[in-house]
Amino acid sequence: MNASSRAEIGASHVLHVVGRVTEAVFSFLGPASEALAHAGYDQTIVMLDDPRHAHTFKFPVQVRLLTVPVDALGHRHWIGVAAAVQTLTATHQFSAIHLHGFLPWLLGTQMGRCIPKQASVFYSPHGSRTLGLLRPFQTALAWCLSLGSPTHRQEIIFSSKSDAQRLAVNGVQSVVTIEAALDEVFFNTPRNEARRPLVVSGDHHDDRRSVEMLSRLAVILSAAELGLNFNWIGDVGIASAARLKAANVGAFPILDDARIASRLATGWVFIAAGESTEFPVMLASAMAVGLPCVVAALPYHLDLIQHGINGLVYHSEEEALAMVSKLVDDPELRISLGAAARVDALARFSKSKLDQALIAAYHHTPQPVHAGTLAPNEH
Repeated sequence: MNASSRAEIGASHVLHVVGRVTEAVFSFLGPASEALAHAGYDQTIVMLDDPRHAHTFKFPVQVRLLTVPVDALGHRHWIGVAAAVQTLTATHQFSAIHLHGFLPWLLGTQMGRCIPKQASVFYSPHGSRTLGLLRPFQTALAWCLSLGSPTHRQEIIFSSKSDAQRLAVNGVQSVVTIEAALDEVFFNTPRNEARRPLVVSGDHHDDRRSVEMLSRLAVILSAAELGLNFNWIGDVGIASAARLKAANVGAFPILDDARIASRLATGWVFIAAGESTEFPVMLASAMAVGLPCVVAALPYHLDLIQHGINGLVYHSEEEALAMVSKLVDDPELRISLGAAARVDALARFSKSKLDQALIAAYHHTPQPVHAGTLAPNEH
């Protein structure tokens, strides 16, 4: 849709307030901004600046992007975010404000008087650590999130079922779950197992627990003379890189989705450990490629993997070792679990499903007359 046709339909204007953009956040926000752009919505994104944004996180060209420099010594950058949002809401009439993450939500609650009365307010936690806090504080948070306003339509949009379930136990039921989306390249990349057994793991950030787990498995299984190779996909720090090298694990930094999919496709088994404090994008990507996955029994993993149906769940390193060995020796089991994982990933994490669900959630958002204009990619 070109600029002139967008102007003719009088598209709504959505303000996204993000904070730090992680891979889990972008797996929702990236496809969401594309879906809204295709549907004719104008969009402005306010987020904290980060060197990764320049080459990793790409938004539609129609989106107006305003970044705030990160304060390395503290959290004064949130003052900058607040100032940017106040300026925007004073000069533009937004039909919807979407707050991504706990701190943006907290900022939004303090700025309620600045939000146009006709604007809808959406909140997406994206795996916020506050959802895992002690129950009394979690209950208080749930109560705050459920507070409505007679002048604002408010709605919670979760990007994972796990987040929705954790808050539902505290009484918040009026929520929408719109799961993250993966690039089509993961679903279209054919499986191409390496000639020698290859165990793959990875994360988009330096997950030291996962690195340690994979390194221990590599050392133990190498001693068993099974002829296994091990690869880590993702960026790692100096300490993690040294640990992987000592365990003879190949390390491949994050480049683009096509190369990640290609690396995953050569694996025989994908193993996921780590803390999993947010949606596990690499695990979902491995499922989409069709890898049989062995995962730790953690909430976000259990949200994706059903033991014995579309993957295997372990409760100890001994179980993980046994499951990896079993999959290496059983090609039919690898094929069946991998195929089931791919079917489930396509059903849950396709962009088309996110598009339909998101537009439905935004469908009743008011259509304001713009109070001003903003140049694209303003910094």
